[in-house]
Amino acid sequence: MSTARKNGSTSPGRVRQREATIRRATESAEALLTEGASFADLSVEQVISRAGIARSTFYSHFDDLGHLLRSLCEGVITEMITAARLWFEHDDGITRDELGSALAAVVKTYRGREKLFAAMAEASTTDPVVREEFHRMLTAGHTELTRHIKAGQAKGFVRSDVDPNPTAGWLTWMLERGLYQQVRLANPRQVNRHTRALTEIVWQTLYAV
Repeated sequence: MSTARKNGSTSPGRVRQREATIRRATESAEALLTEGASFADLSVEQVISRAGIARSTFYSHFDDLGHLLRSLCEGVITEMITAARLWFEHDDGITRDELGSALAAVVKTYRGREKLFAAMAEASTTDPVVREEFHRMLTAGHTELTRHIKAGQAKGFVRSDVDPNPTAGWLTWMLERGLYQQVRLANPRQVNRHTRALTEIVWQTLYAV
């Protein structure tokens, strides 16, 4: 039997305890951000007080608040990529209404976790590892959209004069900045207008003939 097993460090109980602690810490941080705290002003003390855990316990699981944010955002990144695939996976053609529905799903996903996305964007300017995760999300979107454009051109439903890779890059970064600068601060009526405008921009860029 291994030393780790003898010490119980890999026992199911220890694993569940570790997962519960991480969940309490990340849920506390998300609640604080959702309530209006900025990531720059967030402190370990606030998180552990809200989570009901000791400082030593926090640091046994996280190096710092940037590490906590990365753990928190892993699932959020997956949610956004999954929503975007409603658009990217239209490999046999797409109508304007289908595009609008797909982009509305992306906007809805962002709005549901906008504080976390904003915190991630904020932290990416100072934390190199958060920046790497943030860029990983955008690179994944860029790659999948490039693939979608190329597939659409091969099947004739994406404009042939579009250069796939740089166009996908522009659209990906435009979408990220637009969500942060406009959708994040919008009321529901404005969100609908922004979604319609975004749909028209993408439609004219890729599909209108």
